[in-house]
Amino acid sequence: MIMRMDLSTERLVLREYLLTDLNDVHEFASDPLVCALSEWGPNSIAQSQAFLAQCLTESTETPRMTWTFAISRAGKVIGSIALMREKSDLVRREGDAEIGYVLRQDSWGRGFATEAAGAVMRWAHQEQGITRLVATCRPENSASVRVLEKLGLNRIGYLVGDKTIDGVARDSLLFESKRHESGPV
Repeated sequence: MIMRMDLSTERLVLREYLLTDLNDVHEFASDPLVCALSEWGPNSIAQSQAFLAQCLTESTETPRMTWTFAISRAGKVIGSIALMREKSDLVRREGDAEIGYVLRQDSWGRGFATEAAGAVMRWAHQEQGITRLVATCRPENSASVRVLEKLGLNRIGYLVGDKTIDGVARDSLLFESKRHESGPV
């Protein structure tokens, strides 16, 4: 039996993806500005369909190692957030996971990324036993740097040529948060 899950915040619902989310997903995944600092996109419709198919497959895996949630507000998908325990070169040991997120342009600067990532971080620490969360972003992505710092992640490294974006090796900032006995930092 597949158990679907949702996380709720004050303004958002983070939920498993559905095939019917294709138009909303493709709206942000095909936007060149949204994808400018990502190693994927802008997506074709086929790539957005493949993304949704992968999310549905991941939701049936046992044990589950990746959770990709639709970030929805008022019934519309405005972005995506993922927690990866395995499919990351930054996850080195049991208890590690990487977090990543993306939002459509008209949702930028409204605190949604911080709200969604905070909910996933709490869930990861409390329900999944994650003790170390890592995240990367491009050095020029000051908005993501601010989100990660607001969430209490510390910058621990600078990865030279870490990601290939549009055929060019790009640097990344590396952040981490460790869970202590009293909870997440």
